[in-house]
Amino acid sequence: MNSRIFLLLISVLLIPTANAVPVQGLYSAEINLPVTQSEDQMLSQAFGLAAEEVLIKVSGDKEAITSSVLAQAKRQASAWVAQHSVASLSELLSFEGGLVPGKQVRVTFYQESIDRFLSQNNLPVWGENRPSVLVWLVSETNGVRSLSGSREPSVVLNEFAQSANLAGLPIYAPLQDEVDKRTISTADVWGFFADSIARASTRYQTDSVAAIRISNYAGQMSGNLLVLLKGGESERFALSGRTLKEVVDQATTKLAKVFSSRYASVRNSGSVSQLTVRVAGVESYNVMSKVQSYLESIGVVRNVTLLQVDGDTIEFAIEIDGDKQKLFNSISLSRLLISAPLNALDPDANRVASYQYSGVN
Repeated sequence: MNSRIFLLLISVLLIPTANAVPVQGLYSAEINLPVTQSEDQMLSQAFGLAAEEVLIKVSGDKEAITSSVLAQAKRQASAWVAQHSVASLSELLSFEGGLVPGKQVRVTFYQESIDRFLSQNNLPVWGENRPSVLVWLVSETNGVRSLSGSREPSVVLNEFAQSANLAGLPIYAPLQDEVDKRTISTADVWGFFADSIARASTRYQTDSVAAIRISNYAGQMSGNLLVLLKGGESERFALSGRTLKEVVDQATTKLAKVFSSRYASVRNSGSVSQLTVRVAGVESYNVMSKVQSYLESIGVVRNVTLLQVDGDTIEFAIEIDGDKQKLFNSISLSRLLISAPLNALDPDANRVASYQYSGVN
């Protein structure tokens, strides 16, 4: 395991508790290419590959980035570039059966360009505030099963960490300390026993939990993914591929799509809706400003307007892309606002979404 990958494991996997995570670098990518062509040709290729990576991260829906969409994006990519840099790699890259010098092209695109392109193609735009995911990963090689964790890393866990990082997924691994080992077994994860997995995950306080099992038997790769969501919902997927990387990348693609479908919306004129949000417990202007800024930061929100202030209760008119449930899902990722539904007999019950300010960031 090289030092860069080790640092990835440290930075991505070793935090014991986490709620929603602002994911940085959604509009940037690093592309490594062998030095086999002119710099202009290399940059053109790098911009196209970077655009593909960024579109997948921002939309959360790799399967929707079709070949025709991708071809269109690659033709426009150079016009979207806000900045780029080129650096020589210290390690040689494989090329046509040999090793040649390589360069890394770091590309950052204009957010407006990426978001506009996705919207024009009726694809979702997923904001940077994303749900934290605890990942229980068990791998089987020729009948021998092992459960990975931050204190018991593995090649499979490392492969998944790299794949999730490219997809903009904030994942965490369990510690695999004595507490975990008393609470859950390899067999529990392999069997996808949801109650045991949920119970063992409670200490980590992540927004969601995923269990992955990957089998390598006589060189044949296969796997399954189980996603446990808030409210008791779950989704399950079969995984397949010729290599470990293909199976892991498929797990990442499915996982990202689960969350994108819950938190991201297509931004166009036909998707706009409005609702009123009431927040109680707002005792100062600073708190009001904090709540408004938080609502404005949510990816599906277009505009927030203060309607009225009544004592410590405020109301906002909120314009959003997509259905209201995606806004509610996004608000639930933070501890700042706690759902406080109005009584069904309240005349405002069908008009207002009601919350309580918690005082917690």
